[in-house]
Formats: sequence, C-alpha cells, structure tokens
Amino acid sequence: MKELFDKYLSGTATAEERESLLRHLRDDELLAGWLRADIEYAEGGMPEPIRERILRNIYSSVTPVSNDQSASRTQHRAFVWRRWRVAAVVSAIVALSVALGWSLLRQQAAGTDMPMGDIVVSTGMGEHSHVTLPDGTMLTLNAQTTVRYNTSSGTRHAVVDGEAYFEVARDTLHPFVVQAAQAQVTCLGTAFNVRHYADENNVAVVLVEGKVRVSANDAEVTMEPDSRVVYDCHAKTLSKRSVPSSDYTCWLSGEVKYNNQTLEEIAAELSRNYNIKLVITSDELKQERFTGYLGRASLRNILDVMCLAANMNYHIADDTVVYVYARK
Repeated sequence: MKELFDKYLSGTATAEERESLLRHLRDDELLAGWLRADIEYAEGGMPEPIRERILRNIYSSVTPVSNDQSASRTQHRAFVWRRWRVAAVVSAIVALSVALGWSLLRQQAAGTDMPMGDIVVSTGMGEHSHVTLPDGTMLTLNAQTTVRYNTSSGTRHAVVDGEAYFEVARDTLHPFVVQAAQAQVTCLGTAFNVRHYADENNVAVVLVEGKVRVSANDAEVTMEPDSRVVYDCHAKTLSKRSVPSSDYTCWLSGEVKYNNQTLEEIAAELSRNYNIKLVITSDELKQERFTGYLGRASLRNILDVMCLAANMNYHIADDTVVYVYARK
C-alpha cells in the first residue's frame, strides 16, 4: 500500500490502483499519516501555501454546533439539522486530489505532459482539488469538475465545466476571464464561485469579494460582493440578486446547504459528491423543494432529514445505488 501511495503522488498509478487507494483511505488514518509525511518531505519541495492547504485538509475537525429548530413546512420543505462533533476527520481524498493537481502543474511547467500555456485540472465523483495556477491564482474544484487554463499570448483564460472557486491574483495589465457555457466572467483580482454542470440549465456566479463583470449574448452585469448572477442558457437572459455568498460557497469546507432546490437537483448533486447513483422512483417527488443547512452531514444524514421533511423514504441497494420512493 505504501508503494501504491508513492505511485499516486508521483502520478504513475493506474486507474485501478488509484481507485483501490482511495477506497482504503476513506477510513484509514495510518495511510493518511503516510500521505502527510510524503507531502512534507516531497523531493524538490512544494510551494508553502499549497503544502499548508494540503496539511489542513488531512487533519481537520468539525466544531460542534447545536440547533434545536424544528423542521417547518411552507411552500417548500425547510429543515435545520443538528451538527454533531466529529473528531480527527481525515480528508485524505481531498488531500490526494490536491497533491495530484500540484503534480500535474509541476509536470506541465517542465513541458512533459502538455503544450506550454495549457493546463487541465479535473476531479472525479466524490473528489475536490486545490491548485495554484502559474499566475498565483488559487483554484478549488468541486466534484466532477474540469478547468482548462490558458496563458498563451499573455492572456489569463479559464474554461469551467462543473463548479470552481477562484481567488484571482491581481494583475491590472492582464484581466482574468472565466468561461462557462455562453457566459464570461471578467476581473482583475477578486474571489468568486462559478457553477455550470452539463445537466443544469444555468450558469451561476457568486461574488465573495472585489468586483467582476458577467457578460453573455450582448448583455452585461457588474457584480458587487454578496451578489449572485444567473445566466439562463435556454432563455438567454442574465439576472442578478443579493445573496449571502456563504450560502453558495459552503461546499469549500465540506458543508451542505440547499436553497429552494428540487429533489431532482439535489439527487444530481449527491451523486457527484458521494460517488453514488441516486434514483428517484416518483416523478412527483422529483419536484419536492428543500431549503436548509446540514453542516458536514453524511449521505445517510442528508437522506434521513429529507425523509423527515417530505413524504418519502429511501433504500440503499449497495454501495453505489440509492433508491428514493414515496412513503405509503
């Protein structure tokens, strides 16, 4: 297993070996300890900001918070879940993704894997990745996301398929442009979240700090912090409203929050984040809406809370398939 560990960090593990390692790492703190040592003493050294983020992800804990609010039912289902203490949580899968992303960037800089000026970073289902781009921009990818970054001809241009959080290094001479479907986000230096999955009809941008410009189909909107702009890919329209940005960036710390989302939308999200297939057997259930904060909940906790808020139940067929059905 140690040899397999080394192969993963060096980027030489096969897909089967990678899957085997991730499976063992989910509950094995000893292996996570090995990861920490390998990162700390990696040959050639790792940039200090990247190393610090990796080590924080390996050893983290959840601060206990208690909330006794009861579930309420209005026009959509609302719920608040009690957060329980979780000691010595090992985020090994996240850390491995970080290490792999850093390894890809290092190989790219050496000109071994891709043409100079092109960087591609991807995550699979159930994975996150943190990387620092050559211009100093820090990038966090949510599950099942690909970001293509190009620096040719002095430009800074990224294409997002999925969800990513950008902390853009300031450069007044070279604007940073993020493309998602037909929408473009342009800035000089700021922090924002971009989301567009292939199975979703919208591109959503949430601004945390600074100022950005979102443009699509000859329309343009300037954003301020704590605002959200949505581009409707079908209607070809841009809309903007004020929101708490933390509601849409809590995924960065592994927290779960839903904002008037349908069960069908949540099912797609759970499938990506927990690497499972969630099947809703009732068309009526697909349209149930949920709003609420669940902290760092497990898949079972999320499903249990939704079953309390709506007339539904679920059955876990095996490790990869979950069926959700209406309660009789």
